[in-house]
Amino acid sequence: MNNVILSICVCALLYRPTASDHVGPIGEFLRTNLVGQPVIHEKQTWVFDPEVAKRRRKQFIALHGDKGEKLIERLGLGIDGYDEERLQFQRERDEGHLGGLNAFLP
Repeated sequence: MNNVILSICVCALLYRPTASDHVGPIGEFLRTNLVGQPVIHEKQTWVFDPEVAKRRRKQFIALHGDKGEKLIERLGLGIDGYDEERLQFQRERDEGHLGGLNAFLP
């Protein structure tokens, strides 16, 4: 039994595939766990403009409201086509409430 395990280990250490990008099971283990895949070490460049937020501020406020309150309301209505019914229900539910709270009513 020990001879079989020993022979399997020796075969795994001596295994060399014919393809140039494969380095064998031991080399692959070392590459993925210690060094990392080659794609991790490649340089990447990103086109980034830090001033774009200042230029798009007016557009965001017009579309989503200041601080995004229209956006939050729109997300709360869902995307299944029943947004008008949900909005109507929420408006009826919140009628007479101050920000949805009863604690501040006189």
